Amino acid sequence: MTSLADSLAGKAKPDAEPSAYISDIEALEEFAASLSPPDQSQWAAGRVRDYEKAKHEPGSPVAVLTVPSLKLEVPVFDRDDDLSLNRGAGLVAGMGTPDQGGNVGIAGHRDGFFRGLKDIAPGDTIDLVLPSRTSHYVVENILITSPDDVTILRPTPKSSLTLVTCYPFYFVGSAPQRYIVSASAGFEPSEFQPRTKLAVPQLAQRRD
Repeated sequence: MTSLADSLAGKAKPDAEPSAYISDIEALEEFAASLSPPDQSQWAAGRVRDYEKAKHEPGSPVAVLTVPSLKLEVPVFDRDDDLSLNRGAGLVAGMGTPDQGGNVGIAGHRDGFFRGLKDIAPGDTIDLVLPSRTSHYVVENILITSPDDVTILRPTPKSSLTLVTCYPFYFVGSAPQRYIVSASAGFEPSEFQPRTKLAVPQLAQRRD
């Protein structure tokens, strides 16, 4: 998958200097580097070890995902491979990309950065910080589904964001389901019902 940085560098707007895009990318990298260390208090021990091994590997994020209600800040990389998910989150291949819009999919580990998603609720805001702008979304729906449910990958008529992680959050072993957070751009939080947290069963703690 072509990185967002490469895409922007190769598709500069006619009235914009390429150096402006390079500057935006550098600014994003500096912002990502300035993020506070992640709160690992709810992470599995094995995931903490994987993060410590991966965090200094080469490669820059293409975006930063923030969820203010959860105090969550996650660097997003252009692939959803093991390295990317051990040090942040990753774009889901075959879905929309942040620079082109559509249904943008971002995956993360349930026992790492995305464990906090168990506390997200409809009406919460999500920001996706990009090199040239920040995209704003509001959570519309939370769904628990099977791993082979491909409906979440489908294009959407409006700009949207889909967060994907495994479920249950504290399942011992390979989790059998997927936890999906669907958010859309162009809505105001006031259009939704008052924030109501989804009840998430807390099963046996993982022992990594």
